[in-house]
Amino acid sequence: MEGCWHNEHFFTRIGVFQEYLLSILEQKKQKVDVKVLLGNKFTEEYLRRIPRNEWPRVIVVADGSCGDSCSVLGISSDYTVETCHAYGANATIERLDQRQLSGFDLLVPTIAPIPSQLPPVPSLSPMVPTPEIRAHSLYFDLSAYGMEALREHRNPTAKPGFHLKIYGTFRNRYMALVCPASDTKMVRFLRHTANSSIMKNIFHQSFNVYKTDIEPRLNDVTLHHMQCSRRLFEIQLSHRRISAAYIEGNNVAVTVEGEAARVLNFDTGCGVNLGMRGLESMGTFIYRTATAVDQNDVLEALSAKMQHSRQVAETFKQTGLAQSMYE
Repeated sequence: MEGCWHNEHFFTRIGVFQEYLLSILEQKKQKVDVKVLLGNKFTEEYLRRIPRNEWPRVIVVADGSCGDSCSVLGISSDYTVETCHAYGANATIERLDQRQLSGFDLLVPTIAPIPSQLPPVPSLSPMVPTPEIRAHSLYFDLSAYGMEALREHRNPTAKPGFHLKIYGTFRNRYMALVCPASDTKMVRFLRHTANSSIMKNIFHQSFNVYKTDIEPRLNDVTLHHMQCSRRLFEIQLSHRRISAAYIEGNNVAVTVEGEAARVLNFDTGCGVNLGMRGLESMGTFIYRTATAVDQNDVLEALSAKMQHSRQVAETFKQTGLAQSMYE
């Protein structure tokens, strides 16, 4: 699988990862009756075409935060929205001129585990993800915007500074800026400012300071390639109140996964990981459903699956930003 192995983490593009998962399904066809049907919209008519039998069926809904498969199945679209006690902003930089930058990536066979140590292989592709860059305890001088230079970081009672992450490929750069929720002058100013150029300048200067040495700097000519949040916003996690259900008449057990189950309004660069955490209990759920003696067994399996989904959301609220941004 094409990507980048760095500091015990593997970075790859979502399209590459999806292709890898599909290749696994193709391999399973040799031993199991697996049908991969792409380009099919999940509708009530499609649901009726699924053969019925005495054994319970499992439907996994993973059509993203804007999908409508849950409504087809009659699952409530109510979400619980909870604060992560932090403020953040995101930025993207499109560098279409980056065609021949020399990065470092590892080409790892899909059939082998990712090794802990391999010599880096030079790559000419700007589309291979790069190791993420993290910077901590950042403070900004906004005196040019009419705000007095701040000395809050010298105050031992003040909250810690900002955390910055730069990630993505050389062609498509992404940045995330976050700080714990506080009521400092800096945070209040950046949350309520109407001047969108302030955040753009913060990301501009931060990128030039912390970028890799082989990347060109952003300047006034190339700055228009960057898009960013207008101001700091509260980081919130939305997760479904009902993430699993049983359709009694059709003998179908449904579970909702990925961004269809939980989504963050802030891009940490690890959003796929949050969606996949719910899959950790999928094997047990399918096994318990397949071996259920009666409907009560199926309902117990669904209850355990929902409990795990709630636990995933609660765990992210407590430690998600710390692991993906603060550390």
